[in-house]
Amino acid sequence: MRVENSSQPFFITREELQEWTQRPHKHNFFELVYIEKGSGRQCINHSLIGYQQDNIFLLPPYDCHWFEVAEPTTFIFIRFNGLFFKKDSTQMMDYTEWFQNLHYILSSYNRQPGDIIHSDSDKQMLSHLIKGVYDEYTNRREHADSIIRGHMFALLNILRRNFEQTFRNDHPATDKQISDILQYIQFNLFDNEKLRIEAIANEFHLSVTYVSEYFKKKTGETLKEYVLKSKVNVAQSRLRHSDQSAKEIAWELGFTDASHMAKVIKKYNAAGESCDTIVNA
Repeated sequence: MRVENSSQPFFITREELQEWTQRPHKHNFFELVYIEKGSGRQCINHSLIGYQQDNIFLLPPYDCHWFEVAEPTTFIFIRFNGLFFKKDSTQMMDYTEWFQNLHYILSSYNRQPGDIIHSDSDKQMLSHLIKGVYDEYTNRREHADSIIRGHMFALLNILRRNFEQTFRNDHPATDKQISDILQYIQFNLFDNEKLRIEAIANEFHLSVTYVSEYFKKKTGETLKEYVLKSKVNVAQSRLRHSDQSAKEIAWELGFTDASHMAKVIKKYNAAGESCDTIVNA
């Protein structure tokens, strides 16, 4: 399995392809893909689904992916990592903490192929933002870097809004409360105080003694297991493509130390089927 690496924090390409000649591969950065025109099929990990003009995909790092081109297709690829969102010296703005909090959502949303935007108004805004980013990147006018970073800030917040809606749709549950609890946990993984049973009970007006029983009854797994699995997803993603040490990641996620984090990762990490296996099956 080829892993495509990049030391650049941000770059864009626009490619007009009659066919997809690259082998299935992974990369160490996020990749936003905009279909300017054309049609075909997209694969992420285990699934294939059709794509068409104006579709937008987000490919998280280390997800196996490829495309089948049916009609000549124009792709705009925006590739980025956390380094791009460090302090903007021109505008004196620092997006580092914002991107760290967003990182989990970008890495962990439902990784099925297909268009990630279901709102027509959001899709229209994203289309304009993507084309604007490409124009600034290509022409390199004055203050281009700051304008691109601002566009990306808006763009990723729109993605987050759509991911949150997708999460709610995918976790309808028999009552809204458990869906809200799941979302609350995912978006507060870096705040251990908010993950305490007492905090969850207070947030959702439940008895402290009933929270764990209620969660297990509604989800089929314990609250502790769900939180640990979610933290493992974050830890693995950070270890693969951030400049943080294992010690720093462990501390941030509330593990005792790096050794403790490694043991938990080993417990919950099941190796997935390789992309080559899927394609050749």
